[in-house]
Amino acid sequence: MKNGRILRRITAAALAACMAFMLSGCAGRGKEEKPAAPTLPPADVSMEAPDGDRAVRQAGNYTVYIPLADELQLTARSIHVEESSLQATVEVLAKALLEAVGGNGGGTLSLYRDQTPEISGGICTVNLDPSALSLSYSDYYRLSIAMATTLCGLDEIDGINVLTADKSVALDTAGNLAMGTLTGHPGENLPVLWEQMEAKRAPLGNNVNRTPLSAAATIYYPLPDGRGIGCESQLLTFPGQTPDQLAETLMTALDQTMKRRSGNGNLPALADQYPEGQQEEKYRYLERMPVVTDRNNGGRTVNILFRNDIYELLEGWDTDLSCLIAAITCTMITFIPDVEEISVRIDGVPVTEMGNQFHPAATQSVVFQRSDAALFLTSTVSVFFEKDGKLVRCEKPVEREQADSPRVVLGALLEGPNRRERENGINATLPAGVQDQDIQGIAADGDTLLVNLSGDFRDMIRDYGGDREALLCYSMVNTLCYNSGMRRVCFFFDGGQAETIAGDVYWSGEFIYNPGI
Repeated sequence: MKNGRILRRITAAALAACMAFMLSGCAGRGKEEKPAAPTLPPADVSMEAPDGDRAVRQAGNYTVYIPLADELQLTARSIHVEESSLQATVEVLAKALLEAVGGNGGGTLSLYRDQTPEISGGICTVNLDPSALSLSYSDYYRLSIAMATTLCGLDEIDGINVLTADKSVALDTAGNLAMGTLTGHPGENLPVLWEQMEAKRAPLGNNVNRTPLSAAATIYYPLPDGRGIGCESQLLTFPGQTPDQLAETLMTALDQTMKRRSGNGNLPALADQYPEGQQEEKYRYLERMPVVTDRNNGGRTVNILFRNDIYELLEGWDTDLSCLIAAITCTMITFIPDVEEISVRIDGVPVTEMGNQFHPAATQSVVFQRSDAALFLTSTVSVFFEKDGKLVRCEKPVEREQADSPRVVLGALLEGPNRRERENGINATLPAGVQDQDIQGIAADGDTLLVNLSGDFRDMIRDYGGDREALLCYSMVNTLCYNSGMRRVCFFFDGGQAETIAGDVYWSGEFIYNPGI
């Protein structure tokens, strides 16, 4: 059962431990209140404080699902993976699956240019070598389902995109049927799944622009302050399956994603229209919705035509042009079949460069490919700050390769709220003086995360005050558990446990993820 993003089931023993913590003052009472009632004695901790960091993902067995010929269901095989990062584990599993399919008569299959699968926001994108195009439509789909079922078995992965040579592959001869973002299907009937996909094709003789499509798509969106792009999967309904219809629906989804994530319903939108009759032009920031054209040598290009007012929208979104172009590029190419590149113009002038101070990627051509845009892709972690005396969850961008590092996760918490979050009343939970070197070591012991903090950190907690101590403690506990999938956190200070520091919080023993504080 996945435990990275869902509330944990608490056993009777764990519930008793949680109640002991709450009785000891973790509800955040001020000092002026009467002392807490006596609590249960702390549980002995036999674990040792880590000196330095050790990999949290320990060695273990994982299941690879293989689409064997003539088998109605995926065949499960167990493989052992040594202690490693999430990124390395995903790569091992993907390569093991491709090797198994190739050894079963599927030909030589591999990752495109030996690229490591791309992981961000719970979405993994696997890029296959062009040799995968030798598979039939049904076999390609079966392989993709197997990849999704294998990788979605990991707590951190919720959906899979399968590309070939940096492009989405259509599942019909007309080149229109998009596969979209897939999830796992262990134990399901493969022929039935393929029949359901085939049923989405435009019937013979019907116009493809009148054949609706319901599919999951990965929407990439620009992050504030020009810090790159993030992504999430959404179930979308397309009015038809022409490339232009797919592109327009994706653009609208990007608009809605930005409004929802910002919490500002008045945020300007790419597809904002002028009031009827007020202007000759229909759209404020676009000359028209995206247009998809066929290239002379094969493949497709999505043409984005901005008005000069686009900079007004970017100011409202608190981002920059490079991140917007990168988000559009990844969104379009990842979903629309056979799209290879994006062309961008502002008032008819081609945009020839994509780069910013955080992601110094650049291309001097007048088109952008997915490999250009993917350099902007970050991962996100959830951190818990304070608002109105309670913890609230916010997202922070981090480098994709480091998203499963507890040290990086705590570093995102140390960074504190951004300007927009502060304007919304969200406050930091850790003292301003805490630095990375105050985290002396992090390691895992079973489902418990061991965190060794410095004596200076302990002193800063004492100075911070007992009235904020519970929020400080549980902002770390919730942040670490939510992102790592661990059930408990055990704190040490200079290698030993502390009982009390600033007030009523009892720091000995283990803390459990507590979303209610």
